[in-house]
Amino acid sequence: MLPALFGSNRNIFYGWYIVGAGIIINMLMGGLIMHAFHFYVAELKAEFLWPATIFGLAFMITRIESGVLGPIQGWLIDRFGPQTMMRIGIASTTIGLLAFSQLWSQGTFIAFYFIVAIGASVGGFMTVSVAVVTWFEKKRSRALGYMSTGFAFGGFMATPIGYMIQEIGWRNAALLSAIVLFTVGQVLATLFVRRPEDRGLVKDGAADSAAAASVDRQGAQTGASAFRHRDFTAREAMRTRAFWGLALAHGAPLLVVSGVFVHFTLLVTEVEGLTAFHAGIAYTIMNVAQLVGQLGMGYLGDRMSKRLLLVPPMFGHCIAAIMLAFATSYEMILFAAIINGLSWGSRAPLLTALRADYFGASNFGQIMGWSSIVMSTFMTVGGFLSSVLFDATGSYAIPFTVLGLGALTGAIWVLMAGRPRLPGVRVVTATGALRAAQPIAMFRPNRRVVGAAARAAPQRTALDRKQTADS
Repeated sequence: MLPALFGSNRNIFYGWYIVGAGIIINMLMGGLIMHAFHFYVAELKAEFLWPATIFGLAFMITRIESGVLGPIQGWLIDRFGPQTMMRIGIASTTIGLLAFSQLWSQGTFIAFYFIVAIGASVGGFMTVSVAVVTWFEKKRSRALGYMSTGFAFGGFMATPIGYMIQEIGWRNAALLSAIVLFTVGQVLATLFVRRPEDRGLVKDGAADSAAAASVDRQGAQTGASAFRHRDFTAREAMRTRAFWGLALAHGAPLLVVSGVFVHFTLLVTEVEGLTAFHAGIAYTIMNVAQLVGQLGMGYLGDRMSKRLLLVPPMFGHCIAAIMLAFATSYEMILFAAIINGLSWGSRAPLLTALRADYFGASNFGQIMGWSSIVMSTFMTVGGFLSSVLFDATGSYAIPFTVLGLGALTGAIWVLMAGRPRLPGVRVVTATGALRAAQPIAMFRPNRRVVGAAARAAPQRTALDRKQTADS
């Protein structure tokens, strides 16, 4: 099955094992923590009679924490490697869950959930993404798309986890979750080798650098590092319009995502005749659609302009939010769930891959970390703003319309995020005989640098035309 999924070569590239491990870790983090949160909320509210505000406050604090921690986490990943950070993150999450199972007050709930959230952030998506980006280049979108399916698979764990909490109690469920996460996570962490060179390999499993350059010249695959002399530093990246454009494009749709996280079940039950059971079915269908989007767009992202592919998901989030805002039937809710799931799954791997294409993999952790400040801000605002507007209007029409229009701005931001140029690099423009001169190939930023045989006469290939489209 693995050769059929990842390629016809029987010798599976080691990077795909990292992708597989990332899928399982994201599934556990998503299923045991993120998707299980509202089940714990229901049990805690029933047992302690706490107000709903305390749970909203905990969610907001964890989102703020994620943004503040992002730059530090990114630097630590680049400094110590994904494996070390993943082990620390999994251990912290385990400690947090063990403490969570013994909580006794509102203060301990917020404190222990805060520890869980920090651990899940350190050992979760960003760390896995940096590892995948480091191991893949030409198949980067596909690898990130596969890796992102872990969260969708985690969504399928929601119903069994809810049943487990009801049967054995929320305290025992938290203990069992901690044991499973620590055991499986620490074993899988051993697979996260820092760089392909550490195992005598190169990115994407090419036989050697010369072979990789040959593939580039033929235009059969796409590559990012072949178009620059070195990777951007985090400071250089943050001085470009592309960095902020991608960060805003990544954040704007999270307005809708956070609104769905907080209000989806309540929104569904607002429709006459619908219950939480109907909301669960719709949420499961949304997870299936998310899987389809991740796999499909991850495949297309390696063959088409990622920027152009990102525009439809932005419109999709907007349409889905407005449909939810004015939903009067279960059919409308199901249709909106499918559109939102497809858009959600399509968007994330493309944006992560495009960011790596633009700025390179060397400092990707730090670049992703600084981007997370913008993304977490949108995530926090979406959940909080929708709650305030609902309390003020008594309806989801205005809140989700506002969130949908905010998500639509993501299309503007991504179209503004053209390919950046490295600072301090000499740009030479020439025509005629001068075009064959070697300095042009050497000093033109973010353009192809191929083997010695090709440097003497650089040509505009299909790869150049695709990169121009991304620009």
